[in-house]
Amino acid sequence: DSTILYIVSAIVKGLIKEVRSGQSDVEQVFLFTHNVFFHKEVSFSDGRAHILADVKYWTIHKEVLISKIESHGQVNPISTSYELLWRELKDDHTASVVTIQNTMRRIIENYFGMLGTRKYDHVIAQFETAEEKMICESLFYWINDGSHSIPDDLYIDSYSDSVEKYKAVFRRVFIAAGHEAHYNMMMGIEGTSDSQ
Repeated sequence: DSTILYIVSAIVKGLIKEVRSGQSDVEQVFLFTHNVFFHKEVSFSDGRAHILADVKYWTIHKEVLISKIESHGQVNPISTSYELLWRELKDDHTASVVTIQNTMRRIIENYFGMLGTRKYDHVIAQFETAEEKMICESLFYWINDGSHSIPDDLYIDSYSDSVEKYKAVFRRVFIAAGHEAHYNMMMGIEGTSDSQ
């Protein structure tokens, strides 16, 4: 239950660490759970799922008294809400103008809030020129306006082509703040960056 979930997950993580390091008589761990929160705690490290060569994931679904096992290979089928926000941002086919603003706002609030920075002022100050600062500030106005109201269809049509432009500015926010590596990791962009 929720009162001991974190204690049990710490014990299980410790067991898995021992097995991985070869310091245990146990050679393989099978973990079955119906609790998504427990699964997240046991399988996520550093707040996210990692693809590991020696870990496989399956889900079991029951349909009309018949259990079906679905393999997910090395990809953890459970995501954090933060990962789901990034997934929505990078999916150009499902992201709508109405939701993309809220998605960007929530990512910025979560990520920069987690770092303990004043999310908007701090980020805007990282841009060098007055023009860049104004473009960044306009992104923040745009995502806040769109996440706190539902614009009518005429308003959406008039600015729907700007989504890609704001996505580019959104990326520059992470670059200017020195967190391009995080942006690349969450967007699935291969390669390294000079920024940390």
